[in-house]
Amino acid sequence: MKKKDSRIISYLLFIFVALVWGLSFLVTKEALASLAATEVLAVRWGISMVFFLIAALTGIVKVNYRGKKLKGLLFLVLCQPCTYAIFECIGVDKTTATESSIMIAAVPIMVVIDTMIFLKKLPGKWAIIGVLIGFSGVVLCILPGATDSTGSQIIGYICLFVAITVGSAYNIGTSILSENFSVLEISCAMSVGGGIFFNILSLIVGNGTRPYQVFFSNGTVMWQLMFLGLGCGVLCYAMYNYNLGKFPSTIAACIQTNSINVVGVVAGIMILNEPWGWYTVIGLMLTISGIFICALSSDREEKKALTRDPSCDKK
Repeated sequence: MKKKDSRIISYLLFIFVALVWGLSFLVTKEALASLAATEVLAVRWGISMVFFLIAALTGIVKVNYRGKKLKGLLFLVLCQPCTYAIFECIGVDKTTATESSIMIAAVPIMVVIDTMIFLKKLPGKWAIIGVLIGFSGVVLCILPGATDSTGSQIIGYICLFVAITVGSAYNIGTSILSENFSVLEISCAMSVGGGIFFNILSLIVGNGTRPYQVFFSNGTVMWQLMFLGLGCGVLCYAMYNYNLGKFPSTIAACIQTNSINVVGVVAGIMILNEPWGWYTVIGLMLTISGIFICALSSDREEKKALTRDPSCDKK
């Protein structure tokens, strides 16, 4: 496959993931009306786990962990979905869908900071500019509504901040691990680890079999959790993990999370009639500008690399 075709496929995957994950804020909020946060997480990741276990056992999905160092993969699973999903789910429950999607869009700025601190690497100039412009859009969208926040919303903001910190570690970790593990191996480990972790957590807090009873008896809840488990948990993570192996973590995080932010905000306004104003429009325009700048910076860096190494294979 030519490099140009591969890049087009990556951008299409970014768009698909943005649409599904952007709508996931609304679906999660609806599911939380029938189930507790721990129940939603247990069933959602239980569905993903069952899918991958069946797919791996039947040979549909090829995974092989023999002879590979699993400590890094275990750390990744603990970050995402275990820690991240808990704080994101609580944050979504305590804030509006618009606020949730906006806060999660702050992941790229955290990735830049962590990359500089832990990897001692400075992202390209235009990548940093794109991240900062996108983040300024996030700030512009959220600050006007934050002044009237209740105590509950403040707790939601704190939980979402923890989520984006862990999400940053996941982005960087996946980029590193993609050198030794395939996309499906990473995605399978996340789903199985998440399924085990959240179902044990659900039992510990006393949910028993209730979440699965509701799942099988309520058609609406079943659809919501199938969307979250298969759409968000299986398809989207596999696609995003693929892109994290193709792009620098800073650029991938900026393009993906800011795209999700745009979908989440627009969906919140159009479907849930959430409040918005001139600051929302300008904020979204800045966010979209940041996405395009990051995408262009990635293309420029790739062209520079090819120029420095004429013998590089362009396939």
